Amino acid sequence: MVQGSRNMKSLPSLTSLRTFSVVGKCLSFTEAARQLGVTQSAVSRQIKSLEESLDLKLFDRVGNSISLTISGQSLHKRVFETFGLMADAVSDATGSSQQQKLNILAPPTLAARWLTRRLSSYPHEFPEIELAVHTMARPDIRMDCVIQFGTHPTAGSENLQLLVEQHIAVCSRKLFEDREAMRTSCLLHVFDNGQRFPLWQDWLEIEPDHPDLPTQGSMEFASLELAIQAAKNSVGVAIVDRNMIEYELNAGSLVQISPTTVVGPNGYWLEISAENQAKGRSVKFFRWLRNVAGPTKDASE
Repeated sequence: MVQGSRNMKSLPSLTSLRTFSVVGKCLSFTEAARQLGVTQSAVSRQIKSLEESLDLKLFDRVGNSISLTISGQSLHKRVFETFGLMADAVSDATGSSQQQKLNILAPPTLAARWLTRRLSSYPHEFPEIELAVHTMARPDIRMDCVIQFGTHPTAGSENLQLLVEQHIAVCSRKLFEDREAMRTSCLLHVFDNGQRFPLWQDWLEIEPDHPDLPTQGSMEFASLELAIQAAKNSVGVAIVDRNMIEYELNAGSLVQISPTTVVGPNGYWLEISAENQAKGRSVKFFRWLRNVAGPTKDASE
């Protein structure tokens, strides 16, 4: 008990930590003072007191600009999350729904081509909670749920596999119905940081002798979206995850040229962190999206 009391006494004040949380988010003493309703000098004193009590330099100061040090970044992430969880706890306890926002992080292509097609019932299920879909992580925003791409989910999270990649070869209906035109078109590749994804390599290992594949040349694109649009416009044949082109396949603007499907090894995982499992709205959204997504499909379905 004595040890616990000693540890509590050694903690910085909540006021200084709250000030640090706000300054670290906006990276401006002036703006932090405005948000906190105090003077800029009061903000400076709180930050100085916190740095002295921790014996850590939390900010680099160059002229009128400030930035978090490495130590400051690490501390701010935890402090910012903690104050957010405290605000969420009070909101949940009091039933307050004013200015509530639910933040979800998802890969850009999945967000545009899969997630948005499943959000039509969101306003009915969450009428008082604004949804923000992010495609890049930000240190000043706490994500309620994350859709992660990879072979495994993040350790320690509650998670659900939403999708397994199912790569198929597709082209426009125009090329599909004119095989000579298909053979004289291009193989469409996707690259990132100068490196092609091995989509065609993996597909050709399963079906190396398809008679109508282009042999004349190839094109490469910096995003999957560009490759999809090129395929729709009869530029050539692309390897695309079936999950990302549901609309085009159903509408007939893209046609699968062969049953060959490369399944996995990557997929998409819906995750909620251990901290957010205590947040009512985060858990409700996790369960709602799980139900909307339905069971994970394999290539045979």
